[in-house]
Amino acid sequence: MSKKLLQTSLLLGSLCATAIPAMAQNASIMPDIQLPAVPGPVMRPDNASSSTIQLVNGVSGQENLFIHSWDGPTTSVNGNPEFHSGIAWRRSDLGGNTINEDFIYLKYASDIDAVIYEDGGEYYVLAAYYFDEYDPATKGHYYDIYRFDGSGLTPVSIHNLLTLSPTFGRINVDATTSGLAITWCVPGTGIYAKSGELSGANFGPNVLLPNTGNMVDPDVCIRRGDGGSGTGLDLQIAYLTNTLNVMYEYRVPFYDVFGGATTGLTAEYVAGTVGTNQYAPPRIDCPDKWGGKQRWAIALGISNYDHTTNMTTEWVYAVVKNEDWPGVAPTWTYPTIIDLSYVTYGPGWAFPTSPVIAYNRNQDGLTVGWITKQNTAVIPGTTQSKYVAVDVSDDGTAMPAVVPGSYNMISNAPCDVMPVLAFSGQDLNSDYDGLHIAFSEYVPYPPFYNIKYKDRKWGLSTFKGVVDVQANKNVNISVAPNPFNNALSFNAPAKGDYKITLIGIDGRVVYEHQCMMDQGQAYQINTPELASGTYVINVSSRDNKLNYTQKMVKK
Repeated sequence: MSKKLLQTSLLLGSLCATAIPAMAQNASIMPDIQLPAVPGPVMRPDNASSSTIQLVNGVSGQENLFIHSWDGPTTSVNGNPEFHSGIAWRRSDLGGNTINEDFIYLKYASDIDAVIYEDGGEYYVLAAYYFDEYDPATKGHYYDIYRFDGSGLTPVSIHNLLTLSPTFGRINVDATTSGLAITWCVPGTGIYAKSGELSGANFGPNVLLPNTGNMVDPDVCIRRGDGGSGTGLDLQIAYLTNTLNVMYEYRVPFYDVFGGATTGLTAEYVAGTVGTNQYAPPRIDCPDKWGGKQRWAIALGISNYDHTTNMTTEWVYAVVKNEDWPGVAPTWTYPTIIDLSYVTYGPGWAFPTSPVIAYNRNQDGLTVGWITKQNTAVIPGTTQSKYVAVDVSDDGTAMPAVVPGSYNMISNAPCDVMPVLAFSGQDLNSDYDGLHIAFSEYVPYPPFYNIKYKDRKWGLSTFKGVVDVQANKNVNISVAPNPFNNALSFNAPAKGDYKITLIGIDGRVVYEHQCMMDQGQAYQINTPELASGTYVINVSSRDNKLNYTQKMVKK
């Protein structure tokens, strides 16, 4: 049997978990920042998304762009509808200082997913959602295009119909430098996919994936590179059966879907759970960089409530596909299953774990986040939930595995009743070196909910700012002196592109520069104006697969 055939035969097994103890999470002290800044727009959110593009040429010079979305019910005030779904946007300078921010409503929209992309030197937002204004003739899935400029989000093409659907079905999007993708579910009909070229958001037709009439909750990512279909550009799609106990992962060539075909649709992976277990909607991510072999990762989560004992079993794990890691015979490139949380807690009602996942900028690791009520995070028996995350190493030289000590609290305070969580992940187009995270939190005024955000650089392994720094492996570089006074410097270990970032204890960027350097060339940062204290310097190079982080002390 060939290695390829062996992979196929082994990708069809169901999973069994081994119990791992509740993990103590590192506390977060980085600030949770509220946006929208005013009360009212957010109420009982059911879903969130987040996206960022960095180092863009904006009206004020180089800028960073951020968005996050949320949804909620349409209520009535004195007979008039009041909306609670929208997209918040923010522009900042390279130091993280806000230039301006605001939000727009998406009326009657739910399950909004939105992403920023670049097209012809301008920046846009693709937002897709399920629309329900209580009229059967208009219920269905739609998408909008907005221009992201100095004034915020300006409509370009809005309320574009994908398909009518009498009942709600989930919808998700992705965007890279290679194109756009949307996937959605019309319950009882099936899973649809749609891909588009970046020149003017030129979408192909809607494509109904075969044999998906009983499937729900799809997610999609665009994968560039060899392997897979061999076309260099695939859609990787994950979805569940409508019983929520089996997850399928498929690939299909991007340009098959763009042309209205499913000729290359190929099943790659299936996972199943037993008993009364049910999966939360799966989330899939792919590296944005071109890769020599196939890579993707899926986050899966289960919360199983026992009515007899009033206890909940939480199971969160990642499925990581990396063909650069050959594995061990006879499994070879069988995706690695990484248990992240398998605990029983209570008493009290469960809440879906709703895990999210994102690769880091250098594609040598990923972060998984989820919602938990386990007793190490919140007070047992309350309605509170909290957001946690863990890092996974995936550099292709060894089996993907949890990074020790990286179980972290994301939020500084718990959420009561309706938690939602979103990761932006890495984006080749933005060169952003970290996670942009959106989540809901309780606020002590009506309607008692809001969306907050925070950012965590990849060089940090907690949400404490600079308290905990991941170890550097096999790196021939050192920044000196340490402690430093008026300057610090290093020598480039090899010729290539370099990005140098200095981060303050509050997580704010105080210095950032990109340049080309020759091997042995010295680089110096003059720092007399910096306040005394602790900093983190990160030196990265895509050309040399370098991501070096060092804690520094200013005298």
